[in-house]
Amino acid sequence: MSNIDWSQLITAEMKASRQAAQHIAEAVAESARRRKEADHEIAPLQDAIDIDEATYEDLALLKLWKRYRVALSKVEAQPSYPVSIDWPAPPA
Repeated sequence: MSNIDWSQLITAEMKASRQAAQHIAEAVAESARRRKEADHEIAPLQDAIDIDEATYEDLALLKLWKRYRVALSKVEAQPSYPVSIDWPAPPA
């Protein structure tokens, strides 16, 4: 007769749940990293506009970064999120 510690049993559902939570955590972390990059690029461009020192190039670049930031906010709506994410490309 063997002693089985059933409290240590890990079911397939538990593994799947843990893996899903890991995918979500990774996606949230990557999204936050990308958002931080966008915020870093947007801030000085927005400042230049706010104090009337922006060029047309600054304004165009600001719009591209803001479009990118909006696209980042929509990745959760992708059907394969969070397992597979088609990340938007940042402005070049």
